[in-house]
Amino acid sequence: MTRESLTVEQHRSLPLSWVPLVFAGPVLRSVVFWVVKLGGLDPYSVGRAVGIADRSLWSVTVYALCGIIVAVLLLRALTHRGWTLRELGWRAPENAAAYGAALAGVAGVILLWLPVAAVAAITGLPMFWEARPSFVSPHTGVELVVAALVGVVVVPLVEEPLFRGYVLQALAARWQWQLAVLGQAVLFGLYHVFVGPGMMLYTFLWAIVPGLLAWRWRSLWPCLLFHALNNVWADLLVPVLFG
Repeated sequence: MTRESLTVEQHRSLPLSWVPLVFAGPVLRSVVFWVVKLGGLDPYSVGRAVGIADRSLWSVTVYALCGIIVAVLLLRALTHRGWTLRELGWRAPENAAAYGAALAGVAGVILLWLPVAAVAAITGLPMFWEARPSFVSPHTGVELVVAALVGVVVVPLVEEPLFRGYVLQALAARWQWQLAVLGQAVLFGLYHVFVGPGMMLYTFLWAIVPGLLAWRWRSLWPCLLFHALNNVWADLLVPVLFG
């Protein structure tokens, strides 16, 4: 298979009209919180009741549950229309170098945080809408377990199939692969609008890496490894070491 395009092997184009559906996860999370508030409850009190006091972690947990629903429904719709999971990236890469590239990518995006945070500080652009030291701040054993399960396992399994498995291929069927990689990165940045403007910039640049991994190896596996290891750093190590 050539590297000029990420179209599926049968050269069918994935439907571009479904791309807005990938944003349904964070939107559904906001709707859930809104409905709970309409019922006279504090949505974060539900998190505290199950042992998750950190507001950001509870928000991400609810989002992850909503994201599972969206990802499963979208994948089922695509497979129902004839695309296989293999065509959508669920296959092993051609060689183990893909995993080495994923590890290098993790190191790169960790270092990327410093210049982005510096630009945000100079321009007055907040990284997060709510002041916080890190993306999530787990403090208890329960919160650390939830952060590991949600951030390291669930979130990559939701976001990589949506953006690198579906969006990237849908764009690459119509654009040059370089524009497709940038396009999915722009959408991934917009996907984080509820987190903060600085994070939108960071996640746009961040998403270029798994986009390149998916393009080069035609596989979600190195993307999943990259995303999972990144979240080990962001969701577990940063809060423990610097929180």
